[in-house]
Amino acid sequence: MQLAVVAYINVIILTLIGIKVLGDNHDSPSDGVIYFNTTSSFFDLVDLVKGRNGRDGRDGRDGKDGEKGPQGEKGEQGAVGPQGPTGPAGPSVGGIVFTRWGRSICPSTPGTELVYDGITAKSAYNEKGGGINYQCLPKDPQYLTYYSSVSTHRSYMYGVEYHVHDGPLKSLHANGVPCAVCLTYTRGIVLMIPAKYSCPSGWTREYYGYLMSERHNHENPSTFECIDRYSKSITGTGTDTHGGTFEHVESRCSNPLCPPYINGRELICVVCTI
Repeated sequence: MQLAVVAYINVIILTLIGIKVLGDNHDSPSDGVIYFNTTSSFFDLVDLVKGRNGRDGRDGRDGKDGEKGPQGEKGEQGAVGPQGPTGPAGPSVGGIVFTRWGRSICPSTPGTELVYDGITAKSAYNEKGGGINYQCLPKDPQYLTYYSSVSTHRSYMYGVEYHVHDGPLKSLHANGVPCAVCLTYTRGIVLMIPAKYSCPSGWTREYYGYLMSERHNHENPSTFECIDRYSKSITGTGTDTHGGTFEHVESRCSNPLCPPYINGRELICVVCTI
């Protein structure tokens, strides 16, 4: 029964599309008409009438990104890397201050900078009282309450001059002495060494020059200070005003100074920091 139904459906389809049906065991005549056996299946008919294979279609578009997956487990810690290079030194706390006598600028050593430059001053050489230490006075003084007239009940401050009638710095005679207050923030100790122009190993030389003070027979004594070898003078000075003085210091032979010191030779000095 089922076979008869299939054959009947085949005949109907073939009739609709203009294909003649032959019985079993008949050869197809050569009249240009397509013939089909009634015993052939529907699928044989489809194979007969379908066209050629078409070309491949174009690639489809990329699909949308999928949803983000869950976070993976934490991996193991890697090995320690090599140590990096040492960074620059940071600012240090503190530092030290020193005065460069004879110059208005500070040495160009690393870590040293100018605080202010000024005028060297002190009590007069012929006064029995007053201070004995040299001062670097700023060029822009400030005052609080003051009494304008001159009083004898005071200590006096005078400008300091080079008094060098002979010796290494004689070209500066009677001129005013400049000074510079310097800060070195990378070192913490300052040392003035007489009779040397070099510093101990590991120390930094800030400057060097000649040891100077008041003259030996002046009424007002003074401290010994290191005056820069390349000292300058204050512009507009040059007249002896008999204030404070800087004079060369020389060695005088007395036991046990000589030897190694030489009688009458001007002493030098160096200022070192560490």
